[in-house]
Amino acid sequence: MITEIRKKLADGKASIGCWLTSASPLAAEAMASIGFDWLAVDMEHGAADIESAGNLFAAAERHGAAPFVRLPSADPYFARRLLDAGAQGLIVPVVENADAFMDFARHCHYPPAGRRGVGLSRANQWGDKFDQMVPGFRPFLVPQIETLKGVDEADAIIGLDVTDAVFVGPYDLSASLGNAGDFSGALFREKLETVLAACRGHGKAPGIHQVETDLDLLSGRLQDGFRFVAYGTDLTAMRTALKGFQGIGE
Repeated sequence: MITEIRKKLADGKASIGCWLTSASPLAAEAMASIGFDWLAVDMEHGAADIESAGNLFAAAERHGAAPFVRLPSADPYFARRLLDAGAQGLIVPVVENADAFMDFARHCHYPPAGRRGVGLSRANQWGDKFDQMVPGFRPFLVPQIETLKGVDEADAIIGLDVTDAVFVGPYDLSASLGNAGDFSGALFREKLETVLAACRGHGKAPGIHQVETDLDLLSGRLQDGFRFVAYGTDLTAMRTALKGFQGIGE
């Protein structure tokens, strides 16, 4: 699955996924079956634990969506457990230093490229696919740039060979600039362009979360140059679809 995503991005195309904040396999299956390239389980702000994450990964896989996870922090040992549970991609929050991210990445690669522990797990079907998964598996790694310090280090982070795409955290970045939720200010746009320019310079796909389930806004993100886009979340999409009933029938 991630091979296809890497090829799509290498060809200059967009890869669109969705964000899962509940721990519902049924919601995961409903989302994955729409045709998203990937489904990211949000373990920073969402409800999933490691056991439920494995069930969500299985639901995504069933419909050809690559199982991704947004980690709660850049904890390499927690990341290893999620990779063993079947995660194929990791979105890592608050990345501010290229050397630190490189060290994290080494924990995600098997020897000799890295130092990930080798064991029998769901990811290799408890040994049945050991020879397929262990020697050459390289997870899709996405650092999040979401602070001023991260923007300052963006070129070095994005330029790493282990970086597959980069993900801007618009809410946290705007908060770092002192105006949370304001994406229209000149300083925010300047910092966003710094990240986009670094992505262009290194041939990496810039990513962002389009929270509102609005296809015109999604098209706008793509026109802005973003090619690795999370479109909506399970719960915000449900609430958006259900809103507006108040007053009807009165």
